[in-house]
Amino acid sequence: MMLSTKAQNLSRFRLMLSAVFVAGAIGFAAPDASALRMVVQEEEEAQNRSFSAEIGEIVLRAQELQSNDQWQESITQLDRALARSGITPYERMISLQLRGRAYYETERLNQAITDWRAAIATGIMTTEETVGLRINIGQLLIASERYNEGIDEILAAARAGGEINERLAMMLAQAYAQADRFQEGLRYAEQAFEGANPRERRHFNLVLYYYQSLDRTADQMRIIGEMAARWPTEKNIWTSYASLLAQNGREEEAFEVNKIMYINGMLTEGREIVRVAQYYSFYDVPYRGASILEREMNAGRVERNTDNVELLANMWRQAREWDRAIPVLRQLAQMTNTGENYLKLGEALYQQGELAAATEAIEQALNRGGLRQTGNAWVLLGNIRYELNNRQGAIEAFDRGAQFGESRRTAEGWARFVREEIRFEQERPRILEQLQRDSCRFSVEDQRDTSVLLGRVDPETGRLLLDLPEECERYYNQFGDPIGDQAEQDPSGAANANAETQEG
Repeated sequence: MMLSTKAQNLSRFRLMLSAVFVAGAIGFAAPDASALRMVVQEEEEAQNRSFSAEIGEIVLRAQELQSNDQWQESITQLDRALARSGITPYERMISLQLRGRAYYETERLNQAITDWRAAIATGIMTTEETVGLRINIGQLLIASERYNEGIDEILAAARAGGEINERLAMMLAQAYAQADRFQEGLRYAEQAFEGANPRERRHFNLVLYYYQSLDRTADQMRIIGEMAARWPTEKNIWTSYASLLAQNGREEEAFEVNKIMYINGMLTEGREIVRVAQYYSFYDVPYRGASILEREMNAGRVERNTDNVELLANMWRQAREWDRAIPVLRQLAQMTNTGENYLKLGEALYQQGELAAATEAIEQALNRGGLRQTGNAWVLLGNIRYELNNRQGAIEAFDRGAQFGESRRTAEGWARFVREEIRFEQERPRILEQLQRDSCRFSVEDQRDTSVLLGRVDPETGRLLLDLPEECERYYNQFGDPIGDQAEQDPSGAANANAETQEG
């Protein structure tokens, strides 16, 4: 027995509402009221879109069960309908749609997909119904991580006349990204971004992910710039911006971004603050970097571990702030007990003029060993000992430095210089003595040459009296005769004296 026309229309209308609800439940817009009326009108006019009394009763019962969330019971009813041998394509299509919905609600997505595909395969669905169901199938496939199949279903719906709206474009873009098909999916990511009103964080994140994956640096910069302008207090946006700048060789701009973040209190983690300090050091502003690092260490936001203490010490050294570097270097040396750090302490103490303490630190460095340039350490120790007037100790240090290739020439040069200085000082009295003797001899000879006619003569001996400087009296008498060992060194003086006597 056939249902009445009114009953048939009511049944069809309820079934269409059910199908529409399936689409809406998965997240897509349902047809508007006018479109729904057109579908109902088309059904009334189609002779092959009607229910038999038996199948109609089963389907109505299944709908009632679904309205009460009795999904499994509705599946049992629909299984009965679909098992009937005389079921028409229309009845089969509606039953499959409803059972697919029940499978969906009970999270049996593969069965839902199978039923909805079978409903389309009946060939009885309208274009609008086919488009809507393909979109639903596409969503379920994507949710089941069958991304390529899901993409194909949604694109098939689009080819059949379905509209790719902002929401669908977003889903397609996400599916393409999951399938690593970024070049193909980019158009949908950009469509979702441009069509969003308002644009939400997820739209920015998705299109940015595409630009990153496709190495489109200029577009990344543009999107992150817009994000920073829209969410100026969000740290992760600024961090991403700084990272992007650094990765593309724009380190100085990355430094500026990090400075802004620090000034605005966005950097709270120790590693972030250390990174800012390192930037200052890299761009030759070590004093500022060291000041920040030291302040944050004292505040407890940066751990006072070996790496950070060494960084602080190196920045104070770079800034040539020896008085501030020395306490940090002393702490570092005690923490590590390595020769290299004792050597750095010794260098700083030397620069500060604390020579005795510098000597002690460098000797400790050499005793501990492990130095990168041991020879240069010996040369430095030699220089400090020399400044402390310990020339023999300096020579010993320079001789040790000459045993290493990196310092051989310098060490040998210094050792030679100090030895020559010592030898000169040892020879200096004799040289000065000889210079004095020579000077007096020249004075005697000069006076003899110039005073023969006008000079004074000794009345007893008739010899020329010379007016010698006081310092020459120990070498020559009043007549210019050599005295003592000077006579042996200057026999010419005695000869001259005899000549004068004979002439007289």
